[in-house]
Amino acid sequence: MAISNSVFQLSVWVVLIFLYIEYSPVKKKKHLIIPVFVSHEGCPYRCSFCNQTKITGTEKKTDKKMLKETLRTHLKIFDFEKLPEKRELAFFGGSFTGIPLERQKYLLSAVKPWVLSGEIQSIRVSTHALFIDDNRLSLLRENHVETVELGIQSTDDEVLKLAGRECPFDVIQSAVTRIHAKKFRLGLQLMPGLPGDDEQKFQKSVDNVISLKPDFVRIYPTLVIKNTGLFDMYQQGTYTPWNLERMIVAVKEAVVKFEQAGIKVIRVGLHPDPSLMENYVAGPFHPSLRYLIDSRIVRERMIKMLRSLKQVPLSVTFRVPSRRVSLYLGHKKENLSIIKNIFGLDSISLQQDAINDHLELVAS
Repeated sequence: MAISNSVFQLSVWVVLIFLYIEYSPVKKKKHLIIPVFVSHEGCPYRCSFCNQTKITGTEKKTDKKMLKETLRTHLKIFDFEKLPEKRELAFFGGSFTGIPLERQKYLLSAVKPWVLSGEIQSIRVSTHALFIDDNRLSLLRENHVETVELGIQSTDDEVLKLAGRECPFDVIQSAVTRIHAKKFRLGLQLMPGLPGDDEQKFQKSVDNVISLKPDFVRIYPTLVIKNTGLFDMYQQGTYTPWNLERMIVAVKEAVVKFEQAGIKVIRVGLHPDPSLMENYVAGPFHPSLRYLIDSRIVRERMIKMLRSLKQVPLSVTFRVPSRRVSLYLGHKKENLSIIKNIFGLDSISLQQDAINDHLELVAS
């Protein structure tokens, strides 16, 4: 019965996320990223946390037929007039520029007709800093690649060593310099909670990433997945994953830093697809982790506003963006309840604003 309840709760969260995304006031999705997984291809080593086959559910090696089917599947769900303005194919799950040259050319050539026809506009790849040089970047540029993502995970040497992913920070800096010089869009990925990691080391990694000036970042909290080195460590008792609350607090601080630096955080947490859920063992997973973090951020902003008052009244009203009202309410309206308890309020209400996109304390 406990398993059934857990599955039910997960299903509810997934539905809520879908409704939140699909039925927002935005009429047309602006950007579609079509993922194609080249699981572990080109990777210089097997990281302790990684099993792309279990995470993505992709076991067969990608070929032209699979690429064609993937593109058709993702594009046919849209009516022509609702086709996203930006359509991009992404090679994820491996270190693309570490793949043998002929294999890279094969994959890129398979996508080229779709770019020339205008059905997609560009390609992005995920790779490792060890495999960035001018020749590799030139090949990408010649084949319609516009975005390069690097899996940084951490900039702490000890954390990377324990993860089986050693890479000096100066190598990362050199790779980033070359990517910037070639005018690619740059994305960087972080993984808080790896073995040996703590809040101080993670925030240092965040600061280092900000110094590299990426266009965007992704944050993937470390999870224990079956058939990984981390799974063995977890079973042996040598690794304890962070709990959900600890991860929310740490990632919340990181998201605020990135926002202040003008760097978009385009993803927090793994998508709860069936393959991941079948192989997930432990760690701070939540199907709506980004929502929980963003909701915590806006709650703290409301609290800060009230604390700036000389005297807090018994009733207050905030004006909030209509499209983000669920964030300000919090899960089961917990934000309102928490703020009410902190300040001993009789009432707290939200006034929706369909025009402005910022928070205001309008009545107190």
